[in-house]
Amino acid sequence: MIKSLFFIIIGLSFFYNTGCKSDVSSKKQQKAFYVDPNGNLLNNQGEIVKKEGEFKLEDGYYVDNNGEKIKRNIDIAKEKINETVDNTKEAVSDAANQTAENVKDTFNKMFNTKAVGTAYPLSGITFDPSSHRITNMSMDAVKGLAAALKEHPESRIQVQVHTADGKTKIDCKELSKLRAEVVKDMMVTLGVNADQISAKGLGLTAEDAEKAVANTVEVVVEQ
Repeated sequence: MIKSLFFIIIGLSFFYNTGCKSDVSSKKQQKAFYVDPNGNLLNNQGEIVKKEGEFKLEDGYYVDNNGEKIKRNIDIAKEKINETVDNTKEAVSDAANQTAENVKDTFNKMFNTKAVGTAYPLSGITFDPSSHRITNMSMDAVKGLAAALKEHPESRIQVQVHTADGKTKIDCKELSKLRAEVVKDMMVTLGVNADQISAKGLGLTAEDAEKAVANTVEVVVEQ
């Protein structure tokens, strides 16, 4: 099944057709807030979002006095992420420069110098926005990394994946973990010892928001 992923090439349309959506149902919005005995609107952390008289319930949504829907923290975060999408698209366009040989050479140098903690982006890999299925990838990058790992059986790496594709931060983390496992499995299929690779899903975090939008796949040297 993993081998079949190598041949699923449908172009780079993902970044141009998907974003980090912040739409939310009235049910989810109301679950994120509640009204206290004093008439204030609070979030689930008990913080006052709007004071009495500054909001109302309209068409199933809490709205402010201007009629704007009151947003959850995750919706605000996703809107900020959307502002970085154009820059992120450009940042990941360097995948075409990754050839098997130069990727192999890069990792050989890192393994030879014991560059523990060094991160390297495998930016040629993109995923279906609703799953862990790979829709496009640079096989040269994966093959180059696999070749270097086979030449350095003592070396260890961790595959780290970021994503903002999930509906919640928990969904994002679980989805990114599955995607990291898929990348690991591909390298094992290419002959790399599974013990040399660990997989970690980082999901959506504020400090790495741009990486999450780009569904960034990184390889970090552990040994």
